[in-house]
Amino acid sequence: MGEYTRAGKFFWAYLKKYKLSFVIITLTIILATFLQVKAPEYIGRSISEMGKYVGELMAANAQGIDPSTVSKEPFFNVLKNLLIVYLLTTASTLIYSMLFSRVVGHSTNRMRISLFRKIEDLTIRFFDSHQDGEILSRFTSDLDNIQNSLNQALLQVLTNIALFVGVIIQMLRLNVSLALITMASTPIALIFSVFIIRSSKKYMGIQQKEIGALNGYMDEKISGQKAIIVNGQQEEVIEDFIGHNEKVRKATFMGQVFSGMLMPVMVGMSLFNTAIVIFVGGAMATDPAQPLGSLAVALGLVVTFVQYSQQYYQPVMQISSSFTQLQLAITGASRLNEVFDQPNEVKPEHGKKIDTIEKGVALEHVDFSYDEGQPILQDVNITVEKGQMVALVGPTGSGKTTIMNLLNRFYDVNSGAVKIDGVDIREYDLNNLRSNVGIVLQDSVLFSGTIRDNIIFGKEGATEEDMIEAAQAANIHDYIMSLDEGYDTVIEDENNIFSTGQKQLMSIARTLLTNPQLLILDEATSNVDTVTEARIQKAMEVAVTGRTSFVIAHRLKTILNADKIVVLRDGKVIEEGNHHELIKLGGFYAELYHSQFVFE
Repeated sequence: MGEYTRAGKFFWAYLKKYKLSFVIITLTIILATFLQVKAPEYIGRSISEMGKYVGELMAANAQGIDPSTVSKEPFFNVLKNLLIVYLLTTASTLIYSMLFSRVVGHSTNRMRISLFRKIEDLTIRFFDSHQDGEILSRFTSDLDNIQNSLNQALLQVLTNIALFVGVIIQMLRLNVSLALITMASTPIALIFSVFIIRSSKKYMGIQQKEIGALNGYMDEKISGQKAIIVNGQQEEVIEDFIGHNEKVRKATFMGQVFSGMLMPVMVGMSLFNTAIVIFVGGAMATDPAQPLGSLAVALGLVVTFVQYSQQYYQPVMQISSSFTQLQLAITGASRLNEVFDQPNEVKPEHGKKIDTIEKGVALEHVDFSYDEGQPILQDVNITVEKGQMVALVGPTGSGKTTIMNLLNRFYDVNSGAVKIDGVDIREYDLNNLRSNVGIVLQDSVLFSGTIRDNIIFGKEGATEEDMIEAAQAANIHDYIMSLDEGYDTVIEDENNIFSTGQKQLMSIARTLLTNPQLLILDEATSNVDTVTEARIQKAMEVAVTGRTSFVIAHRLKTILNADKIVVLRDGKVIEEGNHHELIKLGGFYAELYHSQFVFE
C-alpha cells in the first residue's frame, strides 16, 4: 500500500467521526468560493459602469446638458453588491475555519490517546530496541506536525481546490478564448510542481528520521550526564551531537531549498500568465472587429480576467506551498503507523487464572535469543518447588536477567516452555500472570506524585494499613515517618529525595503490597553501600519468606541461604545445588565465591 494511501486511511479513521461537521464545512467552502469568484465580476462591472458614467458625463457636458442628470446609481449598486459579497465571504470563511480547527483539535487528541494506548500494549522488545527520545518524538514532533498541517495546509488545499474549479467555471462562462489563454501555462506549472514536490518529499522524510535520532541521542546523554562528567567525555559527546545535528541541518536545508523554490516559481508563472492575459485581452478590446461592445465593457472584461488570472494561479501556488506541510503530516502519519504496526503482547483468550502456586515453577528445555542466530539461553532446565528460593548466579551476559524476562512473559521462549504448576505460562491470562509475579529491578523507578502514590502504584484500592505494613516489611517506614509530610511527601525529583538504597526499599514495599505468588529480585543490592545492603537484605529475607522466588545476584553473600543455586555461563546451566554442595563440588561457583571473599 502506498504511503499516501496509508496516510489517507489513517487520517480518515480519525476524521470520519465528524461527518456532519464536514458537511457544514463543505457547504460553507462552496459558498465562500462562489462569492470569491463572483467578486472579480463585480469589480469588472464597476469599471464598466464607471466608464459608462464618465462617457455619459462627457457627452452631457458637450451637449450643454445638466451633468446632475447623469445617474451614478448603477455604479453604486455594483459597489453595494461587491460589499455584500466580501462580507458574506468573510463570514463563511470564519465559520469553516473555526469548525475545521475544532475537528482537527479533537482528531489529533484522539490520535494522541490511541498512540499512548498502543504504546502501553506493546511488547518489551519494542522498548528494548527503540530509544526513549525516538519514541517521544512521535508524541511531540510528529503529532505537532500532523495537527499544524491538518489545521493549516489541508484546509488551504480544500478551499483552493474549490476556488480553482470555481474560477475555471466562471472564466469559461464569461469568455472562452480568454479562459483558455489563462489556463494555457498550467501544464508547465504542474511539471515544475511535481519535480519540486518529489524532491522535497524525499528530504522531509530524511529530516523527520534524523530528528528522531537526534532526540534519542539527547535523551540518552542527558540521562547519563553524570557518567559523562565523571569520565570527562563532555567534548566527545558534543562532537557526536554536532554530527547528529549536522545530519538534521543537511536534511532540513535540502527540504527547505526545494520547498522554498515552489513559491517563487509559481509567482513567476502567475506574473507571466497575467502579462499574457493583459496583452491578449488588450488586443481583443482594441480590435474594432471584436464583438465586445463598448470600450468600457471591453475594459471591464480585461480587468475581470486580470483578476481571474491571479486567482487562477493563487490556488496552484497555495496548494504547492502547502505540500511541504502536508508532507510533514504524511511523514508523521507513516511514523505513527510504524508504531501501530508493531505487534501487541499476545494475550490468550479465556486464559487460565493463577490463584496460588500449588506445585512450583519450571523451565523445561528452554532456548531463547533476542536476535536470530545469537542464542542467549540453550536447553535450560530449572525446577523450583513451591516456597523455595532459587538464586541465579553467573558472569555478566550469562542469561540471568533473560530468565527473569521469560518468567514474566516480557519475552516468549523460542522453544521449550516455562511452566507454573505444570501449565505453560502462555496459557495463563497475561494480566493475571503478572499480578502474581512481583519484580524488584536493579534500577528502581519512582514516579511523580507522593510517596503514598508510589507504594500503592501496583495495587488499586490498597488500604492505609496495607501500605504501612508493606513499608514496615521493606524496612522503609521509619524513614518515611521522619519526613515532615510522611507518606504525603511529594516526589518532584526522585534523585533528590531518596538515595539509591531508599528507592530500592520503596520498590520492595511496592512489590510486597501486591502480595505476589512468585517473587523475582534482580540484583537488588548491586548499587548500594554495605550498610544499605544489610537493610535491603533484611527486607529481601522478609519478602521471600513463604514465597516461591528467584534471586539474581552478583554478591554471593546475599544468597548463601538459598534453597538452590543455579550457575549459568554462556546461556547454559553448568552447576546446580545449595551453597555447601557447590563449594564442595569445587567448580565455577566455588571459584566465584572464593574470589569475591578474598576482597571482602
